[in-house]
Amino acid sequence: MKLTDNLSRLLTRDGKTRTGDGILPCEMISAEERAAIKRSFDLYRGRAPWLTASEKGLALASGIASELARLTVVEFSADFADDRAGQRLEEILSGLFPRLRTYVEYACATGGIVFKPFYDGKQLGVEAVLPFDFLPLAADGAGQITACAFLSRKKRDGRYYTRVEEHRPIEGGYRITNRAFVSDLGFDRGQACSLSCMKEWAGLSPVVEIGGLKKPLFSYFGIPQGNLSHPDSPLGAPVFRRAEELIRQADLQFGRLLWEFEGGELAVDASEEAFRSDKQGKPRLPVGKERLYRTNVLDACSSDEELLKTFSPALRDKSLINGLNRIIMFVEDACGIARGTFSDPSEIARTATEVRAMRQRTYSTVCSIQSALNGALLRLGEAVNALAMLYGLWEKPAAMSLYFGDGVLTDPESDRAAEREDVSCGILSAEEFKSRWYGSSMKGERHEA
Repeated sequence: MKLTDNLSRLLTRDGKTRTGDGILPCEMISAEERAAIKRSFDLYRGRAPWLTASEKGLALASGIASELARLTVVEFSADFADDRAGQRLEEILSGLFPRLRTYVEYACATGGIVFKPFYDGKQLGVEAVLPFDFLPLAADGAGQITACAFLSRKKRDGRYYTRVEEHRPIEGGYRITNRAFVSDLGFDRGQACSLSCMKEWAGLSPVVEIGGLKKPLFSYFGIPQGNLSHPDSPLGAPVFRRAEELIRQADLQFGRLLWEFEGGELAVDASEEAFRSDKQGKPRLPVGKERLYRTNVLDACSSDEELLKTFSPALRDKSLINGLNRIIMFVEDACGIARGTFSDPSEIARTATEVRAMRQRTYSTVCSIQSALNGALLRLGEAVNALAMLYGLWEKPAAMSLYFGDGVLTDPESDRAAEREDVSCGILSAEEFKSRWYGSSMKGERHEA
């Protein structure tokens, strides 16, 4: 993972935005938005700026991103055309799909991710690129990114090499340019160098123009939420962007709760005279009980104080926990997920109707993410098809269909029990019941390529 600042340093020099000898416009992504992406990713990694090295937060940001990613792909599957092209496309995407949940989680944490097919001269593959390694250069009226710059970094023999790969639409097609830079100080702009400076880049052409290509050879998957830091940006927003301040308050309240437990920990205040002394004259506490006893220099024999006095204050944990739970509920509301997902579900009415109503909020959020992911994967399929046909790997586009399901709303055990009642009443046949629950998987909406 690279920091967004690396991209800013690479593309900026003397206040002007450049790459190589040409100007690379970066006005689409402001410095404020780059900082917001980095802040969100730090929050996801548990490195919130309000936490010190010794403090621990609730990890709400990573939990929210992980949960929404899980629900997004929990029932995901893909079908491919039963021909040579379909089989080849399935082989290529089979390397991506097992890690799809991880990539969706990264997208939820950063706002979006790029799926980019590549051909290494032997086989096609797909790589996932995080926001720290790409920069949108242009977008169409629908907000789809049409031009983009990608960064590849290598460190060798104490020197830092960076390759900038730009995809730009031109009349009748696309132009792809590759430029390399080298630096002794880190992955900053450095000096322009030949692509042959790195063995891995030696076979790349500096400029390639592809005629007849109507869509880019990459696909951007963005989280469908409003971008508060830059409303005109084509990038998505992290799923917890609106709740960042509430997450801070939750972490602070959690810290107060831990301090309450630590400060109210049972202890015994004792005079040093109550213990034997070691060779250095220090009191020798019972082995394994060092945490329990707190020694002092009080002379218990010449004062009114007791030799041993128990410290056991009443805890205020209930009020702190209630306050923390309420803040977490506000976080759930801001992130578009049902109350009780991370907060204490016992605080919420849990009748079957109420449970389904609460799930509806999560369902709506997940459906939006699934729709965006569906479009991104279909565009990825088109990009793979275009690249494969460009290199003559197959002659016609391969078709695929995607399935996501609606597992957020469904409760399998409740549905199965209800359908058993339908069978006993004769409304549903036993064969249909067996086929649905013990035979082929339940059908759902499919999106055709």
